[in-house]
Amino acid sequence: MVTGMYEINDKINKIFINEGICCVGVIPACEMMVINPRLIPDADIKSCIVFLVPYKTDDFAEDTLGVSVYARAMDYHIYFDRLFGRIISLLEGVFEGERFFGFADHSPINEKLAAARAGLGVFGRNSLLINDVYGSYVFIGSLLTTLDIPAIPCEIGSCIGCSLCVSACPTGAVADRGIIAERCLSYISQKKNKSDEEKQLLKENKTVWGCDICQSICTLNKNKKLTEIDFFRINRLNNITEDIINSMPDDIFRSYPFSWRGKENLLQNIRNGAK
Repeated sequence: MVTGMYEINDKINKIFINEGICCVGVIPACEMMVINPRLIPDADIKSCIVFLVPYKTDDFAEDTLGVSVYARAMDYHIYFDRLFGRIISLLEGVFEGERFFGFADHSPINEKLAAARAGLGVFGRNSLLINDVYGSYVFIGSLLTTLDIPAIPCEIGSCIGCSLCVSACPTGAVADRGIIAERCLSYISQKKNKSDEEKQLLKENKTVWGCDICQSICTLNKNKKLTEIDFFRINRLNNITEDIINSMPDDIFRSYPFSWRGKENLLQNIRNGAK
């Protein structure tokens, strides 16, 4: 049995560092905000390990379409599935008798809040978590575990309040208390049925999938470290055109984040943005 606060954390951190993940924190289960009780594992959960996966690279888009940086890389859900397949068996081997359950995006808890309470970042006006090392270009993952890991939750911090993201947003989606989803270009781009007004907003901003305007203008995102994780560096779509998407085999198309909405929605956005 592994005991001792530092020994436990050291063994956990080593497993993550071997995966190229350096931002890892822990909060006790009582500090988790449960948002989807159905997904809570049937186990005596005592702790939550929360971690950040950076995805931004130094690649530049060859096209002029508004496609979020994350969407040009392969689907992060695939990455997390593979990651959990590797590290959960390692963790359960190190901590015998304990169980670990991995989540990312589709989670029983508010992962952004958990990350903030674990000291991994502050909240921006755009509601994104901003990390000291990687900025807001991170995915958040969590492991709910029966292992009792000593942890002291951090105070939740906010950004510097420069309001650059507020003034830069072309639709006024960044408000005093977070994002107004219905105005957000990222939200609109992922809708299946769009109004004429929404199509016009996408056209004016050449938005095809997602939006990074509030991230790219953020003061706290300047000069941040890029990802070293190969999954997000290979098979990037630095040039997206209607022909490329049309000719893409279905199995390849399904390996990208925008695939869940189907080809036609993406193609419509490309045609709209290219006009």
